[in-house]
This record gives sequence, C-alpha cells and structure tokens, in this order.
Amino acid sequence: MPIPYLLTTLMFTFVALLAAADASFVSLNLIGAFPALRWVRVHFITLGILSQVIFGLLPLLIASLSKKPKPAMRWNIWLTLNIGFVSLVAGFAGVNQPMILAGGTLIFTAATLLILQLWNVRGGDAPASLKFYITGIFYLLVGIIIGTGLWLNWSEALYIKVPLEAHIHANSWGFMSLVFAGLLVDFVPMVTGRPLGTNKNISLIYWGMTLGAFGLVLGPWLGGSLPPTVSGLVLHLSSTIWMVVLMIRVFKESGRLKGAGAWHLVSSYLWIIAPIGMAPFILLGLVEGAPIEQTAPQALIYGWVLQFGIALIPYIARRFFLKDETPQLGGNWVSLAGATLGSIFVWASIFIVPARGVLYGIGFGLYAIALIYPVKELFEITQDGFKKIESAYAGW
Repeated sequence: MPIPYLLTTLMFTFVALLAAADASFVSLNLIGAFPALRWVRVHFITLGILSQVIFGLLPLLIASLSKKPKPAMRWNIWLTLNIGFVSLVAGFAGVNQPMILAGGTLIFTAATLLILQLWNVRGGDAPASLKFYITGIFYLLVGIIIGTGLWLNWSEALYIKVPLEAHIHANSWGFMSLVFAGLLVDFVPMVTGRPLGTNKNISLIYWGMTLGAFGLVLGPWLGGSLPPTVSGLVLHLSSTIWMVVLMIRVFKESGRLKGAGAWHLVSSYLWIIAPIGMAPFILLGLVEGAPIEQTAPQALIYGWVLQFGIALIPYIARRFFLKDETPQLGGNWVSLAGATLGSIFVWASIFIVPARGVLYGIGFGLYAIALIYPVKELFEITQDGFKKIESAYAGW
C-alpha cells in the first residue's frame, strides 16, 4: 500500500475511534450533537478508512496477481479522493450544498479514474477478483450519484422513490459487498494457503451478488417494488452465506480459527446478514421498518465494515508496506468482543425503546474500545515501516 494511503488510513481510523466515542457521549447526553453527525461517522469509515485501502491497494494487488509491473503512485487519484472527502464532510457538518456537490463530484472522479486504471490491467492473466472490484466500484458511482442527490434534491429528476434506501443499498450490497468478496478471493489463499473456492463457486458468488445488488437498488428506486427487492434479497443473501461457509471451511482446515483475526472476518458477516434477514419481516409488515432503517446502518458499518477492516488492513499493511511474507491478520480478542458486543447493543436499542439512548451509547462506547488496539497496531506498522525507510537512506 503506498505511504500516502497508509497515513490517511491511520488518520481516519483514529478519527473513527473518536467519532465512536463521541456518539457514545451524545447518546448518554454527556455532550451535544451537531447536524448530520451520523452521516459523518459512517463516511469516516466508508470513504475514509475503506476507500483509502481500496484505492491504494487494488492497483498494486491486481498488477502483482497479473504478473505485471508495479504501477506508479497516482497522485491525481489520491488528491481528488481526499479533497473530495474533506469537502463532503465539511458540507455535511454545515449542510452546505455547494460543498457537498464539490465533494461528491471529486469522489466520483477519483472512482472513475480508479476503474479506468483497473480496466487497463484486464487480460488473460487478470485474477478472478478483478470483476468483483470493477463492478463494486461501479456501484460506488451509483451510490455517489444518489447520495449527493439526497442533499441537492435530485431524486425527483432521477425518479428515485426512496433515495436514502437506494443509496445505502448501492454502497452496502453493491460496492462494499463485491469489493470485500474480491478481497476474500485474493487474500484467503494468502492467509491459509488454500483457495476460497472453485472457479465455478467464485463465479456463482459474483453473479449472485451482482444481480442481487441490482435488485436491492432497483426496488427502492421504484418505490419498494417487491419483485426486484425480493429476488435481489434472495440472490444476495444466498451468495453471501455460501461465501461465508466457504471462508469458515478454509479457516478451519488451516487452523486459523484459533486466532481473533479470522473470527473478525467471520463474525463481521453476521452484521450484514442481520439487516438482510430482517427485510422479509419489514416487507410483510410484521416489524416496523423506520427504526431499523435509521439505526441498522450504524451497526452495519461498525459491525461489518469496521470488523472486516480490523482483520484485513493490518495484514495488507504488513504484507505490502513492511514486505512481511507471513503476516498475521489484525485485531485481538478485545477488539473482537468490543465490536461484536457493540453491534448487539446497537441492535438492541432498535427494539428496547425505553432504554434506546443508553443502549446506543453503550454500543458506541464498545466500538471505541474495539478500535483502540487497531489504531495502536496501525501506528506500530507505520512506525516500523518508516524506520526501515530511514535505515535504507541512512548511508546516503
């Protein structure tokens, strides 16, 4: 991972810790909130931590797996992504439409440039994961358009009936699900020495997730239309469960389930399956959808995305920055317990209304505890890497 992306990943991980602590204090009425707080928290993980890793890693990873030369650092992509992210967060904080438009446009530009960069790597030697990455980033472009339009009243012009849900589905079931699946396809063999699954299984998972995500975006786009929503739900959920089963099997066979890092990856998927699993009850009117739709994305991001990153980001940094041939997955048992219990408390806050604020506050307090070790881990990796660089240049 290039040094600029590693440094911004470390910085945004630390900010995510502070944001989780802040959410806890706000819910417990210890401090006041500011507008769009939950949007800022979520985007510090998705566009902050997650995008830094994806944008920095994928060109290097695909070139390496395709046996092609290491690509040069694309400063235009890094600057466009990060200037856009800062503009977007600033726009959220003040509900400033021009800043949100500028931020969304810049991030859209960075994502488009990344797709073009990855597209140029395609060919006979390209790994099976490449189609996951390109399709996932395409869904990110869709999510950016819908998300930016939420603040600029584009929804009517685009005929989007339920824009917030369509935005979340494009980013979660499209962008993150597909990119994460691609990362598992590539990194599970590196960690365990065994492939995640056969080529046929990987292809079926790809098409199930891709078509499932399309249905889950199209459903709310059309105002909650059941045929695309239900078909998308079935395809995406079955593909995800099958992928997790394959992952557990490979980790068990290789003895990796003895460590917290593998359990971070496995348990993280509980928190993407949970909201999908609740969808039928919402569609049938058995459960009120509004509280789940408002709160579940927080548990989704901190329970799924963050846990996935806690395990994989230190591994990636050790392998590509420290050049460690046998790196360990990140996280420890405290970070695993904190992230898992935090998600349980946040979900409990949806249904136990009298104690909602307290439960939500405890949940985010546990998320903050879960992030302490990963921040320390990334700081130590960065420090060790710069020591090596300093030693290499000491004789000059």
